[in-house]
Parts: sequence; structure tokens; C-alpha cells
Amino acid sequence: MGESKIPHSGIELDAIDLSNLNPQSPGKDPGKIPSNPDDYRIFVNGMLKKMKGQESFLSFSRQLNDVNQILVMKYSSAQDIADVILKDMALTSKVLKLVNSSFYRHFSSKGISTISEAMIILGTDEIRSLAASIKIYEMMQEMANSRILKEMTLKGLQRSIMARQMADEGGFRDPDVIQISAMIHDFGEYLVVLLAPEKYIQVELVMEAKGMDQQEAAKSVLGLTYTDLGRIVASKLNMPENIVQTMLPFTRKNMQNESMTREEEQRCICSFTRELCDIPMNGQGNETDQETGYVAARYNRLLGVDLPKALELIRTSREKLAKNASLWQIEIQEEEGAGTSSSSGVKEKAALKDGLKSLKHSLDTKRDIHETLTQILDLLFTNFYFTQVAICIRQKETPSMQARYAKGGRFERLLDNLSFEFARSEDVFSDAVLKKKDIVVRDIQGKKYKSRIPEWYTQKIMADNNISGFAVFPVQVNNRDIALIYVSWKDAALAMTRKTTEYLQLIRELMAKAFVRCSRSAGP
Repeated sequence: MGESKIPHSGIELDAIDLSNLNPQSPGKDPGKIPSNPDDYRIFVNGMLKKMKGQESFLSFSRQLNDVNQILVMKYSSAQDIADVILKDMALTSKVLKLVNSSFYRHFSSKGISTISEAMIILGTDEIRSLAASIKIYEMMQEMANSRILKEMTLKGLQRSIMARQMADEGGFRDPDVIQISAMIHDFGEYLVVLLAPEKYIQVELVMEAKGMDQQEAAKSVLGLTYTDLGRIVASKLNMPENIVQTMLPFTRKNMQNESMTREEEQRCICSFTRELCDIPMNGQGNETDQETGYVAARYNRLLGVDLPKALELIRTSREKLAKNASLWQIEIQEEEGAGTSSSSGVKEKAALKDGLKSLKHSLDTKRDIHETLTQILDLLFTNFYFTQVAICIRQKETPSMQARYAKGGRFERLLDNLSFEFARSEDVFSDAVLKKKDIVVRDIQGKKYKSRIPEWYTQKIMADNNISGFAVFPVQVNNRDIALIYVSWKDAALAMTRKTTEYLQLIRELMAKAFVRCSRSAGP
């Protein structure tokens, strides 16, 4: 019943051309970043060294100079600021499209045609911070190499929209500083996911095991908090000092609105918008309202926000994102009625921690790719509440995926039948691969997905197992489709929590690393 079948024959790794998957130069491996809880400089220096070795981050650093130039021109003339923005034609086009879209109210039937006109109508600071926000968002999206990072970047954009609305409506000082600071409030966490995902996993496990908050857990693993790391790197990148200072954590001890300094006001808004954006928005309305109410109550005395105002900020920010999704080049992840449960969906946290530690260790060795994928399969089946798990590998001859590793009930049937082509098909499996998105189908009989679940799945796989839902997580390296993780369950409330999805995304990143490591050993 629980045995796995691993047909090594036929798995031709050259089908995915492993030699071209490694983004580093041949033989060059920056390795993991060391850390010591007693000396934060070890991790910081390792991060900075790794950043210097990545072309994407070097490009980010160079482009950030353009952003900084815009941000520091607070007291320059409108024409001088317009001239800086106009040097980047793509940025100019995006700014004008946004000010003429539903992101802002319409000002005339003809629309706004120039940056100077936009500044006259909306204000110089508004356009200056908007241009900087667009630039930062696009740079961070381009660097994002995982679903988690893309979602973090999207949350940053949503926070910036909320913060700007609060600053404008509440008459807070330096709204542009508030807007940018809210966007990069989790910059330190972003950097760890980007450059040291194994440390991010370790921090998450410490949070679960020891009941620490995220900042405490990060300090226990890295030697410093995510906030401190973000401020250090932002300072190294020459971000304006007022923005770096606003990234400091906000403490609410015995403070009234009238006693806050300008810097404390800014930090308070950044902290509030982050807590709002961290509330899952896809659960039951009453639960969401309750969590939002708790957050609003904690900040009401300081910012004058009650539950209706907090809900309005959430609604308007999400509407602006949705209405301009194509402009921002974002896509909301498809998920059928995902719950708000904060449960980890893990059978035994200590066992999962040991399994992840062993998996990370295997990436440092010359272990065969088949052994590593078998290890991942066992990790998924043993530690989560799934009835079946499988790993599909892309085939050489056709654009198709074929299950090569499987475990769970009737796994032989899964190996025989979980196979599909993904060229021009609109079913959920092909859609996940072609659009490079994770799809979670919580209710197989639900209207949203019923017509998109392929016949081969319902007749040959679903019928054999009492499945209530399934999920697929495509695996890419350098934007190329190479594999796919499949899991199914009988009890969605237990098996597929929000935390489970995060674990699967992290395991998927480690799988991609395994393919890259294999490419190095198989390369010339």
C-alpha cells in the first residue's frame, strides 16, 4: 500500500538538457551561506558576497541608483524630476498608463499625456513616488525565482497602495517615504528566500517548534532579525536614510497618536499595512473580519483606523491590483476555497525538520539525482496528510510529463496513468505547466474546476481512490519546465493548509536545486 515504485530505466535526464540549467558558470558554486547566532556578521558577509556574484542582483543594484535619484529629488523642480523619469521610456509609459487607468480616478475625457501634466494634476510627490514604486516592484519581480518571492513582491505592492491611501487621507507627513517603506518592509525576509532558502526553511521550523515570532526565530538562526538584515542591505545599496530608518520595527508601548514622531508615524503605518496584508483573504468572511478587527483595534488609537476602515483599505487595494493586473503583469494564484487555517498540516514537525535537514545535506553531496528525488517523495508522503504523491519528469520526445516516482494507495496505477501533454491544452495539469503556476483543487466536484479536470484523470486515477482534492506544483529551472509535483488527499482541511502550500513550495525549490547540482556533475 505505501511502497513506492521507482522505474529508473527510461528517466533520461538529458531530456531536459541538464547541462544548460545551471545559471552559474561551469564549476562555479557559490554554496550555502554560513550563519552563527552569536555573530550576525558571518551571515551578513556571506549574503553580500553572494549578492556580488549574481548578475540579477548586480543589475538590481545598478537600477536602484535610478530609483534613488528619483527619491532624493524631493526639493527639485517638477521639470528636473520629470527629466529623470523620462530617461527611462518604459518607466514613463508605465506611469502614464497607471495614471490614466482605474488605479487613479479619471481627470478628463482625453486623459493625461505627459509626465509634466501628471505632476500638475496629481502632484509632484505622487508621481515621483509612483515612478519609484513601479521601478522597485519590477526589479524585485524580475529577481524573484520562486512563487514565494513573487507573492512576497505582490504583497509589497499591495502594502504600498494601502500606505499611500492612508498617508493621503490622514494627512501624514512624507507620504512618498511611507509608500516606498511599506513596499520594502519585508526586504530582509525577501533576501533570505532569494539567496538562502535553506535558512528560510530553518527559521520557519524554529517558529513552529519553539513558538517564536518570525523576528526572534530569524535571530536565533542567523544572528540578526530579518528587519536588521533588510536595513543593512538597503543601506549598502544607498537607499535614502529616511527610508532605511522607517524599516525599523515599530513598538506600540504606551503611545498616543499625538506623541509619535514623524519617523514613528511612518513605521506605524508600515507595520499596520504589513499585518493587514498577512491576513489570508481567501477564507470565510467572518474569520477574515475577526482577524482584521484584531489588527485594527491594536492600531486604532495610533492611526484612527477601525474595522470598517481596515476592510476598506483591503478592498480598495485588492481592487486596484485586480483592475491593473495586466499592467503589473501579475496573476492571482488559482485556489479553490482555500481555508484560513494556520495549522502546519504536518504530522510530526520534528520528523519534517530532520527530513528537510537530510535533504539539504544531500544537495551538498554527489548523491545520484534518483536518490534525491526518492528522498523528496518519501518526505512528502511521510510527513504530510496526503493519500498519494508523485513526481513527474518532462519527456524528451514530446512536451509532456510522465509520473516516474509515486507513493501511496494504488501507486502503480498512478505511475501508469499520470501522463499528459501540455501543448495548447486548457485542463488544470497543462495550465499549471504552461502558465507556470501552482493549482490547488480543493473540491473536485466544484464548478470552478470540474470542466477543466481531464477525462484521463477522473476515469483512471480519481475513480480508483477516494480523492476529494489534489494539487500540482510545476518545477522550473531558468524558466524551463522540467518536472511536476502531484499530491492528493481525502480530507482537504487537514491535508492542504496554507502552511502546507508554503512547505511544498520550499521543497520544490530544493528539488530545482537538485537538478542544477546534477547538471554541474553531468556537464563538460
